[in-house]
Amino acid sequence: MAALSEERIDEMERVPARAGESPLKRRLIEQLEADKHFNEIVRVTQVSGHHFRVNYLKSTKDASSVMSLYRITKSQFLFVEEKAGDLVIVDQTKR
Repeated sequence: MAALSEERIDEMERVPARAGESPLKRRLIEQLEADKHFNEIVRVTQVSGHHFRVNYLKSTKDASSVMSLYRITKSQFLFVEEKAGDLVIVDQTKR
């Protein structure tokens, strides 16, 4: 069963574009994927036209668990717009 779950996660990561996904979200995902750490998953949720929530997840495996657990290591709210062909990303996360 654990292998099936890991295969599903790998399959979801390989999907290049989903139906109804905005071009801005696709560009943001590509940008964040290039900057992520090894063994890290980036999840992007489009909240509105230019606002996104980004969660960085890291796989952990406890000695007592059968399956890998994913923990959010970083969470951000971003305002993203495209100017002159480049992405302008503003972190709006309250600290």
